[in-house]
Amino acid sequence: MDALLDPQDDLLSIACAHARDVDALCYDVASIIFPSAVHTPSEATISAVSVKLLQIVRDIEARLHGATLESMCGPLLARSGFLRESEIVDFALARVAEDNLMARLGGGFSQLAVELLNHANAHVTDAAQALLAADSVHSQGRSFLTLPPELLHKMCWRIVAALELLSGRRSDKIIHNARTLIASYDEARTAPASARKIVHFLSGEDRSSLSRPHYAGIHLFVAHLSTDLNIGHDHILRLIDFESAFPMMVMLAAAGLPKHVALQTMVDLRSQTLSTREATLFEADYVHFIPEMARQQLSDWSSARSLFLSSGKT
Repeated sequence: MDALLDPQDDLLSIACAHARDVDALCYDVASIIFPSAVHTPSEATISAVSVKLLQIVRDIEARLHGATLESMCGPLLARSGFLRESEIVDFALARVAEDNLMARLGGGFSQLAVELLNHANAHVTDAAQALLAADSVHSQGRSFLTLPPELLHKMCWRIVAALELLSGRRSDKIIHNARTLIASYDEARTAPASARKIVHFLSGEDRSSLSRPHYAGIHLFVAHLSTDLNIGHDHILRLIDFESAFPMMVMLAAAGLPKHVALQTMVDLRSQTLSTREATLFEADYVHFIPEMARQQLSDWSSARSLFLSSGKT
């Protein structure tokens, strides 16, 4: 009987260990990143951030170490605190916000980007191709392609170190794979960079369509706001998907969007989460928001975020 039960006991032990690792990572994200948050993050948000981080680790690990169904070093990185570093969690939160917003828009490709494939400006055409390509590959085991170069570099070498620690030896092949992955990465082909390029090269008559998220898609809509307001792409994603709709109202007012345009944008991106109180606030006060004051508020938020990311403290 003992011989028959041993394999099952081993499987249960492994399952429990993985469950504890995931559970610990969820709690780490909650306690380290959100200790003073006004809005306590939901269990869904904490879990989504954890899953996003482990997916990126697993995808990089597969490229460095060979195909694998589960991460060898993910639990080790979680216990070491590496996956709790502020810039890494902030990046994951922005990706979760991006997923949420794209789901509300019905997913799929940007209609505007598809139409821009026939644009007269070759720079716009090239960027539109890159944007559509970027949206099509991120779900195919290449989530690391969304990382900015500094985070990709940091995560690759930390994963190399974790793999060497777990194996107890140095691997020239894994090191070579890490160098190859970093060298082959082209930030200009990422969705945010491609969207910024399109916004930069579009003429004035074409830019009006960028304010329509259902038509432009989330990347072009956010890139348009980022250029106009001079705040980061990921910061805008977080503001739009924030628990309260107030930051988004301030941002739309700072961008000078007329009330009817701002209302349609709110409906497109927050219809499932917009409360009656927030809708009443928008209806009564949006026209009273002064763009200059709204821009100053955004600047203050951006400065506070930059300070947090540089210091790693809330």
